[in-house]
Parts: sequence; C-alpha cells; structure tokens
Amino acid sequence: MQFNTLARLLYSPRLLLSSWQTGQLASTQCSGLHITTSLNFAETVPVKPKRPVNPYIRYVQGVRSSLASANPKASPTEISKLAAVKWHSLDQASKTKYEEEYKREQAVWLQKNAKYLSQLTDVQKEEIKLERQQRNEEKIKREQKRLLKELGRPKRPMNGFFLFCLQNKPIHKLSKEDNQMHMKNLGLQWKRLSDAEKEPYNKEAEDGMKRYQEEMKKWEDKMMSSENVEAVRKKNVLLPPSRASSMAKKGGIPMLESNPTAARKQKKSPTSTTARP
Repeated sequence: MQFNTLARLLYSPRLLLSSWQTGQLASTQCSGLHITTSLNFAETVPVKPKRPVNPYIRYVQGVRSSLASANPKASPTEISKLAAVKWHSLDQASKTKYEEEYKREQAVWLQKNAKYLSQLTDVQKEEIKLERQQRNEEKIKREQKRLLKELGRPKRPMNGFFLFCLQNKPIHKLSKEDNQMHMKNLGLQWKRLSDAEKEPYNKEAEDGMKRYQEEMKKWEDKMMSSENVEAVRKKNVLLPPSRASSMAKKGGIPMLESNPTAARKQKKSPTSTTARP
C-alpha cells in the first residue's frame, strides 16, 4: 500500500515534468514540486473502447426485463438464477447465434483496443495500471468487509466525540454541504466543552470499548475453532503496538517480535544473540 501510494505520487502527471517539457507545460513556473498550472489527466487519455459482453451475459441482458415483469416480487439475484435456467435450456442454434454475434463484436473491439493502446504514452499506461491496482485493492477490502459482516464480527464502538455528534444529529436530512458545515460546528462545540461535560460521552465510549474487547475475544475464539481462521486478525490490534513496531513502520527499522513478553524472554536467553527480524 505504501509503495502504491508513493508510486502514484511519483507518476502523477502534475509532477512528471521531464515528459511534458513542450506544449502546455513549457511556460509553467515551478518551485520544488509545486506547479501553478494543473494538468487534467482525464482529458489527455483517449477513450477506451468498451469490451463486448460474452454470449451468456448478452442473453441475460435480453431476457432480464421480461423475467422481472413476469416475477415482480423476485430479487435481482433470483432473476439472474431464472435467466441461468433459461440459458441452459436454450437450444444450440440460438446459443450459436449469440456466440457468432459476440465473435464479430470481439474482432472489431480487438482492432479498436490495439489502436487505443498504441496512442497511450508510458506515463498514461503507468497511471492506468496504478488506478487498476487501486480498484482491485478497494474491491478486496469490500469483499473482506462483507465477509466479516456475514460472520457476525462485533462492531467497533464510537468514541466520545461521535457519541456527542449522534446525540446532536439534525432531525431532517441535510445536503452534503450542509452536513459538512454541521459537523464542523459540532467539532467547535466539542472543543468548547469542559472535561466534566465531556465525561459522560467518554465514559460511555470507554464502557463500549470494554464490551467490544470481550465480544471480539469470544468471536475470534469462535472463528479459530471453525473454518474461518482467515477472518481473525493477524495481530492483536486491541493492544497498543510495541515501540519497536511503531519505529519500524515509521523509519523502516526491521520488525521485532510483536509480543513484548516473548521479545524480553528471547533477549534474556543466553543462546539467542540477535532479535528475529
């Protein structure tokens, strides 16, 4: 993640001056990494041709509306299952028709895509690659979040400030801009509160965290005894990280044992001369 963030920064079109010394950026005045003229990357990339859908998806798209009309109470997932059943029962001649149509569009797309790729610069290709990696990482995070929700992972409690915001939330739904202003005002109000006024919220948050820790311990024990070991945290994030771990993350120092007790035992052992990286 850190490498991808750094790479996106280094390959940003706002910073790559060496590849854009002529044209729009020729007269740009720079100071360090600051550029007074911004470059709209989206306008410089040609439009990517849309890949044609395969025969099965093409068929499903054609029958979905009729299936939804015939089954108004069915969910989108149920409609997809009904379409799959109809596809499997479809005669071979009809399937061949969809396959031939797909092949014709695929041949046209291959030519358009080859032309599209030939127009991209190395900078644009790298930027597209990094954006694709970011989308994949976000997709993995969404899948992990969905899995944890299905497995019933306890929800982390809110801190004192968010409990204060929850108590003072507006009655009517606000627009995005009004909501941002409302949260800003709540932040100012929270700062003006005395410690005694904040105490009820912080106490409720503290009690909630204790319950959360107990629930997480029970839930993780349950996951460890089942086939969902991958859902359990790789390290105990409920405890504060060790000083060595924090320094390693900030300065690139080799990681030591995450368990302080084990690290102290290893340091005292006469047979051990170096800490395990």
